[in-house]
Amino acid sequence: MTKARHARLQVFYNKTDLSADLRPHLLSWSYTDNLSGQADDLQITVEDSEQRWSGSWMPDLSASLQATLFRENWDHEDRIEKLPLGTFEIDEIEVSYPPSVVSIKAISVPESSSLRGEKKNKAWEETKLSVIAREKAKEAKLSLFYDSPEDPKYDRIEQTAETDIAFLMRLCNDAGLCLKVSGKQLVIFDEAKYESEPAIATLDRKVSEVKSFRGRTTSTGTYKACQVTYFAGKDEKSISATFTPANAPKVGRTLTVNERVSSIAEAQRLAKKKLREANKEATQVSITMAGDPRMVAGVTVNLKGFGAFDGKYIVTQAVHSQQNGYETSLELRRCLEGY
Repeated sequence: MTKARHARLQVFYNKTDLSADLRPHLLSWSYTDNLSGQADDLQITVEDSEQRWSGSWMPDLSASLQATLFRENWDHEDRIEKLPLGTFEIDEIEVSYPPSVVSIKAISVPESSSLRGEKKNKAWEETKLSVIAREKAKEAKLSLFYDSPEDPKYDRIEQTAETDIAFLMRLCNDAGLCLKVSGKQLVIFDEAKYESEPAIATLDRKVSEVKSFRGRTTSTGTYKACQVTYFAGKDEKSISATFTPANAPKVGRTLTVNERVSSIAEAQRLAKKKLREANKEATQVSITMAGDPRMVAGVTVNLKGFGAFDGKYIVTQAVHSQQNGYETSLELRRCLEGY
């Protein structure tokens, strides 16, 4: 007899395995993995007919949860796959009835962390983004994974009444880089590099277990090219460069940028970065499919059989959940070619 597909969640509460106590009461769970700019979160909902979870078993706010997803007998019998979801801090508990239910929400960047919990003021001179990020990671008891060939330099940069996470996010946005906290790491990376990685899977409309699909494409806010112009020095010497991708959108607009640059090469890099920021959201897709632990934010997939929406996409958000069966919901963005 073929063994049934099965997915389960292993949860440690303050380093104690809670899975056996949780399993008989578990109604649903969901894990949201974001590419950049938002904290990941874990949400667990349990039935509470005996008022245990709203009584003596009620979790403590700020307690840690560490979770791992296991998928068994899915594609091959007796095969067990797992996806470590990371470490989270409980920041919200909701109790409701009827029916008696307790919902627990935990996030990857908690309020108690030095990254979020305090607005700070500080200035740096003659430094780099990686140096600032390493300092902030150390204060938050995290390691830094800096995965980008670009490391912006600053003559002077100020953090003014900002939390560390908001300040770092501002610097990364200005540099065209992504930022997230994953497990015990602060991660800064170049999304263009991730988009260039080989696709981990092809989602074929005729073959894959796709339950729903929604695609959207727009020309609003997109540009065919970007021109950077800066007037430097007492004689206001012009430094200018224009970047036009090989497969430019079929619109007539050119994005014009006036920011400080020191060379034509720097202007060219800035033009490419600004055009990417403007155009990257032009084509987006939402897919709900049978649960697949390979699908995490930052991987790329190919779409096939979806007409004009065929092509290569990067996962910007992956939601793994289980209520009436394990499924995965994806937010995808079409990869840009050449920039």
